Amino acid sequence: MDRNIIMIAALASFGVAFGLWLVVSETPSVSYAENISIQNPPVTRTFTVFAEDTTVEIAPGKRIEAWTYNGTIPGPTLRATEGDRVIINFINNGKLPHTMHFHGDHNEKNDGVFQEVLPGDSYTYDFIAEPAGAFMYHCHVMPVSEHIRNGLYGAFIVDPKEGLEPAREYVLVKGEYDLEDQETWTPDYVFFNGYADQYWTNPLPAKTNELVRLYYIDMGAIAAFGFHIHGTIFDTITSGIWENEPIKTQTWEVSPGNAAIFEAKWKEPGRYLFHLHGVPEEKGTMAYFDVRDATPDAVDGVDVAKTKSIDMWEWQQEIAVSLQQPDPDAEITKTLVSSDHEQHHIPTSGDADTSQIVETTLCEVEEGSAVKSSNKSYYPKITQIKAGDTVTWTNKDISVHTVTSNDELFDSGMMMSGDSFEQTFDEIGLYEYYCMLHPWMTGTVKAV
Repeated sequence: MDRNIIMIAALASFGVAFGLWLVVSETPSVSYAENISIQNPPVTRTFTVFAEDTTVEIAPGKRIEAWTYNGTIPGPTLRATEGDRVIINFINNGKLPHTMHFHGDHNEKNDGVFQEVLPGDSYTYDFIAEPAGAFMYHCHVMPVSEHIRNGLYGAFIVDPKEGLEPAREYVLVKGEYDLEDQETWTPDYVFFNGYADQYWTNPLPAKTNELVRLYYIDMGAIAAFGFHIHGTIFDTITSGIWENEPIKTQTWEVSPGNAAIFEAKWKEPGRYLFHLHGVPEEKGTMAYFDVRDATPDAVDGVDVAKTKSIDMWEWQQEIAVSLQQPDPDAEITKTLVSSDHEQHHIPTSGDADTSQIVETTLCEVEEGSAVKSSNKSYYPKITQIKAGDTVTWTNKDISVHTVTSNDELFDSGMMMSGDSFEQTFDEIGLYEYYCMLHPWMTGTVKAV
């Protein structure tokens, strides 16, 4: 009987050992943190984001009218862990419809495209943060390039649930602005975090042999330029997706709408530049790291990142606010104004083409007109009526539009899909109008 007990105990011990071996054998070979047992349980993260019209300074002496998230360019950096539930209460306090479109995995109702949020309204985005990586969010109301260049964009970071190697972390969101034309390929300014060359006068601090991690987001529209860091060959996680294997790089091109994560170290103290190679380095992207030795009394996670990461976004945001000085009442230097901008050309009576004249009192906003390349607009282009007639416009498109008179005689306000607007024309004359949201759309009423 004693022998049986001993055999049972031996078998039990073998079973426990075998089970432990199976567990160990399934442990991932790649870990993101020093302690591979770290697992961050999913939580719910709630953010409130406002679309706000204001003015900001983007370079010394250059103040512009801006459309922003929470008052600055870029908007706040939103951060979650893979698997977290993210709830974003978006409130539109601007004068135009806006949305928040996130890169990453989510369904259509959280994609921030068709559910345009009108001025004074709100919308709630509710999705699971995945996959892990560096992403962006931006307004997706057309013309998208105009909404983005005017400031409606920001960074969205999703940390791996396994955790990350400790590092000093910065967020760099590349943006652009032109003082005349937001669709130009040659904008006046190309900058990081909303202000030209701000990290030349405010260099990014780092310590020797400390891992520095850059979350880089390209919210521009010009062709890809190489991101270059001096004094080191750095690791690049392509497209900013943590699932991708890092590669060694000297310079790395990131195209509009894409991202990357850069990781670098310096062995010796010094001033090490980073910038976009080529023309953008002359337009506002010249910057550098101020790398110094850590002092003997340096606090881990505060003064130097050894076993604890240091998130530098709050420091960066304070600098941005102090430079941009958001103020909705401040006088702008020169900026985009819908009524007199080149791309917002409003035709005069001499532009009228008689072949486009149709006698009717029923007009429509054509389907697909929110996309400039569709060449759709109002139909008829020129509507001929009798003085005293009432013209009715119906929005046949899926996007929001307006019917706005050049001379402020009439304005439909925001017309949702299917909405109609009526205007009576009592006097003989030409009445020209356009869409405030899609200013390439123009039309004329000819009252005879």
